[in-house]
Amino acid sequence: MEDEFCFWHDPKAPKDGPDVRQRLEAWARSGCSMEGFVLRQARLEGARLSSQQGFDLRRADLSRANLQGASLFNLDLRGAQLLKADFSRANLNHAKLENADLLGAMLEGTKLEEVDWGAVALQEEKAHGAAAAGKGEEAARLFKEAEEVYRNLRRTYDSSGYFQDAGRFFYREMVMRRKLMPRWSAQRFWSKLVDLVCGYGESPPRVLLFSFFNIFGAAVFYLFLGVHTAHGFLVFDVQAGIEENLWRYLTCVYYSVVTFCTIGYGDIVPVGYARPIAAVEGFIGGFNMALFITVFSKKMTRS
Repeated sequence: MEDEFCFWHDPKAPKDGPDVRQRLEAWARSGCSMEGFVLRQARLEGARLSSQQGFDLRRADLSRANLQGASLFNLDLRGAQLLKADFSRANLNHAKLENADLLGAMLEGTKLEEVDWGAVALQEEKAHGAAAAGKGEEAARLFKEAEEVYRNLRRTYDSSGYFQDAGRFFYREMVMRRKLMPRWSAQRFWSKLVDLVCGYGESPPRVLLFSFFNIFGAAVFYLFLGVHTAHGFLVFDVQAGIEENLWRYLTCVYYSVVTFCTIGYGDIVPVGYARPIAAVEGFIGGFNMALFITVFSKKMTRS
């Protein structure tokens, strides 16, 4: 048994023999851990490594292994090396893949329901560490690899019809793409703005938050710059007291909502420098409402 254990962990022992699959399945059924197994280029087509408890292949090396059509339900692959592993048509439902290296993994037709991917891809986590250490070239390489991993996962989920998951990885893909842009470039600034406003088209709540920020922020400008109402000129007054100024601010919020929604009742009119603020807010409001409808419709039709 000791020699068998050494065989599985020996990086020099060839794992491409025709009997490796049967031997690995027998080992898994015995209930012994498979943590750290070295299975590079192993021929594991159609392997049955599924169980309700989940077999343990944490930190295993499955680089370039052939796992086509394998049953890997609930398999624990956290921290595993899966570089260019072939999971085509395999069942990875409910698998744990946090911190697994998925660069170049082949996932055509793979079942990926309820997979635990962790918060971010391994390459992204390493890239942030490299960037913090001042290793710019290494960070750029890792961000590029992370973008490739996210793109691969996004395409797999898209082709399988799981659009919510596809949207999640599309968002991470776009963030990685932004990280590769020059730090102070207009392109990167615009990309960050699109992220904040709508999450690259994947977050209707962000569009709403941006709308509220514009409405309440513009109301502050109206309060201090002044607007004309049916009852006269309305502007912030230190001597008016908290309650009176709060009422004035709420009146400005009402005017801001009317302006943002491009309703324009005409009962309140901006004056002076408040006029260009109102013009900009009206433009942003029209754009934001169209953006919300687009993003919301996209999310609902893809659900």
